[in-house]
Amino acid sequence: MNPLRTFRLLPTCALVGVGTLILVLSSCSPQLLQLRPVSGDVAWIEGREVTRVAQNGLVVVASYEFEDQRHIVMDVEIKNRTNAPLTVNPNDFHYLPFGAASDTLPNLINPAFHQVHHAADPEAKIRQATLDMKREKNRLIAMSVLNGVLLVATVASDIKSASKDQNWQRRAGARVAHDQAYNALMQKQAIDINYYHARKDQLTHERSNWQNLALRTTTVAVGESVRGLVFLPKDKRASYLLMNYRSPADSSLVPVKFSQEIVKANP
Repeated sequence: MNPLRTFRLLPTCALVGVGTLILVLSSCSPQLLQLRPVSGDVAWIEGREVTRVAQNGLVVVASYEFEDQRHIVMDVEIKNRTNAPLTVNPNDFHYLPFGAASDTLPNLINPAFHQVHHAADPEAKIRQATLDMKREKNRLIAMSVLNGVLLVATVASDIKSASKDQNWQRRAGARVAHDQAYNALMQKQAIDINYYHARKDQLTHERSNWQNLALRTTTVAVGESVRGLVFLPKDKRASYLLMNYRSPADSSLVPVKFSQEIVKANP
């Protein structure tokens, strides 16, 4: 039979079902945020769009780098062209999200105010990752103690059941039950250890990124610059982001505007 003819003979409900499945699958395809600078002097450098804004002896060079689970990540360089050293602090970065009509978006908690997102503090993130690592270690110790207590209780129950005057069938059933309990405890201990090492590796990686890649508080001499990653909270509602850097010299804002859209990831 001709396969095309077979397809044409499918019931209408089946065709609707196939169409619905295709729509569901296509809607579940991965989505990414795509940001592009739309202010300042924009140029392509090594495959990325980079913008440069100069104001009162301060030069901000910025480009969109990537997104993680919670942040949009900007690659930022601050150049000091003033006549005095400047202390660059990532806490001086924030952005205002705007809608498609260039209207400010309401605060997610209190809609009476407009939304402002502040950059993550690398020092706080490093301290949190270190604290989480200690907590995971303490959790493993507590789980190991609990597993030991359960093992002692199982051994005591095993000895008690073996010493009782029971018929063969009951002793065999008790033997099977205790063997299963021993195996369950061994598996639980292995799971606890593997979970600890996985979390430790994850937290070590995160802490290393905050220590080595993020823009951290730095005093920049005249004529020098500092560069690093700035982590800003995601806001998928936004069509535009106005990222501001508050100058440590005079507290003025150096604005850099980005467009934002959600695109489907290439298969």
